[in-house]
Amino acid sequence: MANTARATDYDRTKFSFGDHCPEELIEWVEGYATPPTPPLRPLHACASMAKLIANKEDTRQVFEIIYALDNGRSRETFARFVKSPYGKKVVSTPIRLEEELSDRDRLRKLPEGSVGRAYLDFMERENLTPDGVLGAAEEIGADYTSPTQFEEFRRIAIHQEVLHDLWHVLTGYGRDALGELCVLSFSHAQLGNPGVRMIVSVGAFVGGLEQPRQPIGKAIREARARGKRAAWLLTEDIDALFREPIEDARRRLNLGAPTFYEAVPAEIRANLLKPKVKKTQSERESAGAAAAA
Repeated sequence: MANTARATDYDRTKFSFGDHCPEELIEWVEGYATPPTPPLRPLHACASMAKLIANKEDTRQVFEIIYALDNGRSRETFARFVKSPYGKKVVSTPIRLEEELSDRDRLRKLPEGSVGRAYLDFMERENLTPDGVLGAAEEIGADYTSPTQFEEFRRIAIHQEVLHDLWHVLTGYGRDALGELCVLSFSHAQLGNPGVRMIVSVGAFVGGLEQPRQPIGKAIREARARGKRAAWLLTEDIDALFREPIEDARRRLNLGAPTFYEAVPAEIRANLLKPKVKKTQSERESAGAAAAA
């Protein structure tokens, strides 16, 4: 039986790939189907921002803000990505980066000092997995497993999400609040989502109030400048990048160094924007694993 979904019944505010979208709402980019542009929801973004300020580890709110203010930006990123050789490879092969980054035995065989080994060290030290960031997105309804009309668009969304921790490694920013803000500032320069800019701006303001004598704002502005100068990291062939010595990769990609971030004492970075709810992504994953055992 043909699907009789009507355009008026389709909820554009949901961050979901599984719901059936009426054909007349599908937007085509470079021959690929993409979901309709979500409506701008600034009030929803502000409410999520308040929750994120209360708990910087509530990753779900990051996705809420980004989607509420997307306004078609993710489609622009998609269009640029699929025009690149690596982007075409990601959607046509497809390259399942979340699986490759979870294969720790393979990563452990890479040379010492390589990008891949640095990534593995970071993930093990922080007790993280690529599934963690995808799980946060799924909390707000992102369906990464069910059949979808937007397979290529979803594939690139997954690819982009799981790169977040790798960008920490490449840029040299830690997972403290300032490090997260710097990675987001770098990401905004690379990808341009208005929601990310909102998160960074509010975080810089609140962090500056907490530590007025520290170069909080300078570190965040430097991260944005680094993102603008750097190569577009989204189109880097990850398999080749992981075999490259990390310092060579940083020079080739024109990443520079996190000078102002490193100027903030580690103790201050560790306590900046301390969450009222002390539950981290890695703690959520550990609790989930224990419950499943």
